[in-house]
Amino acid sequence: IAGGDGTITEVVTKLANRSVPVAFLPLGTANNIARSLGIAGTPQELVETWKLDNTHPLDVGAVKASWGASRFVEGFGVGVFAEFLRAADKGEKVKGADNLRKGRALLEKRIKTAKPVDLSITIDGKPLKGEFLGVEVMNVPFTGPGLPLATKADLADGLLDVVCFDAGRRRDFEAWLEAPQDEQAPVATRQGKTVELVWTDSANRLDDESHGNRDKKQAVELACEKEQLKVLIPVKHPAQKA
Repeated sequence: IAGGDGTITEVVTKLANRSVPVAFLPLGTANNIARSLGIAGTPQELVETWKLDNTHPLDVGAVKASWGASRFVEGFGVGVFAEFLRAADKGEKVKGADNLRKGRALLEKRIKTAKPVDLSITIDGKPLKGEFLGVEVMNVPFTGPGLPLATKADLADGLLDVVCFDAGRRRDFEAWLEAPQDEQAPVATRQGKTVELVWTDSANRLDDESHGNRDKKQAVELACEKEQLKVLIPVKHPAQKA
């Protein structure tokens, strides 16, 4: 699958047979899914290091809502991150690292003005309370403009990482966006097999697509599907030194 996160998600969520190994050629900007699997390099470099018996399992998430059912690879979110994606879709597109920097600057701007979301979170039947600007239910560590929001996420453990933007740590998150690779994000994180979200008056996002309110009050249930993907992972190239 050659492309960015949108292309990868479009293909893998519709595969009829997940026993067939898939290989990623990350040709997008953020490449969050490939980045989470440690896949990087030019197509020529990657193809030369593929071996059919060297694969890594990857969970696929499922979301059930009043408007229907969908699958995701990266994550589902409500609140400030979804609002940021809606704004980013309307802006002028730039390429490469400039696009990541522009995205992080736009997210920082949204964080500054965001208001707490009317949001209920339940993880494996237990409520998670707090005043949050938004929540991201992550299947992989990276999302958005190459941000490591869920650094402890395991891509094949059947669990989802619930990442909450605490309203009281707004300034900490703004500062973190200046150098997100240097330390862990200042967010509250929990893990669970089943996550339920109920909210009103806020945007939501499924992978890289953002949506407005479909109903006044919205609810979703998220979990990982039992059948996993098999993703080819590059082995060390013969020309690389130990």
